[in-house]
Amino acid sequence: MLHRQVESGCKDERLVLVVPRKMRGNVLDLSHNNLCSGHMGVTRCVECLQRQYYWPGMSSEVQLWIAECELCTRRKPPVSTQRAPMQSIPVAKPMELWAMDIMGPLPVTARGNQYVLVMWVEAVPMANQCADTVARALVDQVITRHGIPDRILTDQGRNFESDLMKKVMQLLGVKKLRTSPYHPQTDGQGERFNRTLKGILTSYVNDDHNDWDIHLQLALFAYRTSIHRSSGVSPFKAVYGREAVSPLTLIDGENMSTRGLSGNYCDELEQTLRKVHKHVANNISLAQKRQKEDYDKATKVESTQLKPGDRVWLNSKAIPKGKSRKFHQEWTGPYEVLCQLGRVNYHIKPEGGKAKTKVVHQNRLKRLESRSNSELPKINELNEPVITHHEEEQLTVPQETPTTVRGLRRSTRVRRQPDRYQDFTLEDVEIEDALF
Repeated sequence: MLHRQVESGCKDERLVLVVPRKMRGNVLDLSHNNLCSGHMGVTRCVECLQRQYYWPGMSSEVQLWIAECELCTRRKPPVSTQRAPMQSIPVAKPMELWAMDIMGPLPVTARGNQYVLVMWVEAVPMANQCADTVARALVDQVITRHGIPDRILTDQGRNFESDLMKKVMQLLGVKKLRTSPYHPQTDGQGERFNRTLKGILTSYVNDDHNDWDIHLQLALFAYRTSIHRSSGVSPFKAVYGREAVSPLTLIDGENMSTRGLSGNYCDELEQTLRKVHKHVANNISLAQKRQKEDYDKATKVESTQLKPGDRVWLNSKAIPKGKSRKFHQEWTGPYEVLCQLGRVNYHIKPEGGKAKTKVVHQNRLKRLESRSNSELPKINELNEPVITHHEEEQLTVPQETPTTVRGLRRSTRVRRQPDRYQDFTLEDVEIEDALF
């Protein structure tokens, strides 16, 4: 057996075993997959191995081994840089595309409200989130005041995907759009509005938190009349072409929003709306470009490209009934990629199962790492190394000087001539004895 002299952190020297290639798989299995090893990460696993063993390229092979470990892959959270590039929604006309969501459950108020139907600068309190309640709130409280939009974007909740809601959309001639499951970033604008609305209501509610529905409309007014950084104007002005009359505009006793208007109000309003809409569209386009550049800087595009036939893991946040969130393994699978839908969605199916196929966002997928290109054997292919028995023969050792001996690592100290042994035969010796 060949040993290598190494220097520890305490400046003392010791001998470690140089592991031949055929035995590295066994050593890696014991150092990472064994019950006493704990499936530690690359750094700790390498440090543990370096106490007793050495072989060239140890760190790289450990990293490759852990990357293929199924248990480690399934429990690790997603890497933020392995994601699809940002896809911006094209700028539309006012009230052309609506984003709709349900916020709640919230504390039940004295009027029995517990949920909020949230739309862009609109919110309707509701007692429940059933499909008929949502449909009635949409028609009675929003469409009757703003008209029918071209498209409505929602998540895949049962209330939005019900037959009743599909029938309502069909009667109104509205195109229904859906976000991909477990990917709220598709409706990022609506999610951001929910957070802002919650913050405003938090400043208004009483100590019992049961009067939020009374303050809901005033909170919406505050939001509609504030200037947005992306558009450069308030939502109120983007829709009506003028700023809203508020207590702030009446401080000097005069309506500031009507100053300078002549008798031909209709023509002036039309021109103002055109200018405002053009201004908003330009500002939103610039903001989307800036946000996409910032987002894509930390995105590894080359690591996220998938093609049909690739084996992948699927990230799932759902906790099965009776299971603990503390020990939940986020990655399920493996799955096989069937095809790509659009730019960032994929059609996948489970391997070897009869479960239904899924359409998921690219950010929820992770390629299944394989060690097929490595010379290391796979874990399930490990067998005891083949010990070759051969006749004893005289080993010829070349004469070398200490300055010409090639060491196993670079060093400034004087190298000694390594110990050389002739081949030997292991008889009736278990592999554990050979390792330890």
